[in-house]
Amino acid sequence: MELNTQRKGTSKRRRDILDASLRCFMKHGIEAATIEQIREASGASSGSIYHHFGSKQAIAVALYLDGMEELAVVLRNAMQEQDDLRQGIRDVIAAYLDWVSQHRDWALYLLRVATADLTRDDASTIDEINRRSREDLARWLRPFVDRGEIEQLPDELYASLIYGAATHFVRHWLVGRLTLDVDFVVETLAHAARCSISKSTHPDRSATHKSRNGKAKGLKSKANPLRSRKGASK
Repeated sequence: MELNTQRKGTSKRRRDILDASLRCFMKHGIEAATIEQIREASGASSGSIYHHFGSKQAIAVALYLDGMEELAVVLRNAMQEQDDLRQGIRDVIAAYLDWVSQHRDWALYLLRVATADLTRDDASTIDEINRRSREDLARWLRPFVDRGEIEQLPDELYASLIYGAATHFVRHWLVGRLTLDVDFVVETLAHAARCSISKSTHPDRSATHKSRNGKAKGLKSKANPLRSRKGASK
């Protein structure tokens, strides 16, 4: 299945190389896969592969970053089309699961390498994608906060509460541990996400420990739904 990458400068040749690399990485593992295997699978010359990426490591990182950005765009588009909280959260969860369903290997790849050393050198880029994702979600939710429909929370908590249960489901769904009706799952996860931020169901937050900028102390932020699993790709 061809990847529909959204990053700037994406060419057909680059997409072909990434698509072939994903197949090779999922079949052999990142460490065991070779440039020669990627060359054969993509139809690109070794020179073309090195021209676009420079190394196998660079291919693996680009595949991860492209996946993060594409999923972020999908979620952003889903939420921007709705000014109704109930339907909006449902649309976001549905868009998330739909993307995963259409890109199962890519989604599983993102989960496997999310916290691996593979992406350590690109931490600033990953943090920027995560920051934009948090801001997208917080910006969309702000009118509902102003109207008193949902609790005012740190951006990091919105991402965790809305995407957390869905990501847990995805993690098991991708490896075949769950075989539930998707429509039922979407409705249930959307309801749970909505209740988790609803002002009418939230506990009193006056006693919570927050820093001066309103963020909980001692917690590192994670925004991208698939960047929550610890582990490395083999």
